[in-house]
Amino acid sequence: LLDPADRLAARLARDGESEPVRIEETDTTFAIGWKGRYRIEGPAFVYTDNDSGRVTTILGYPTDQLAQIG
Repeated sequence: LLDPADRLAARLARDGESEPVRIEETDTTFAIGWKGRYRIEGPAFVYTDNDSGRVTTILGYPTDQLAQIG
């Protein structure tokens, strides 16, 4: 789950297992518990986890399309 404006990210799954994402919703607004940040480096999608500081680089994502929306 990505927020291109602020480069925020929440991982929805890891190693084939779903990960919890906190989403709070009211009648007029919603909030997402963003767990990390992302950046695009050419063909690489790079995710940094806020809690652990772990950096994961993923190849094969449509980074050219993601860069256009951000």
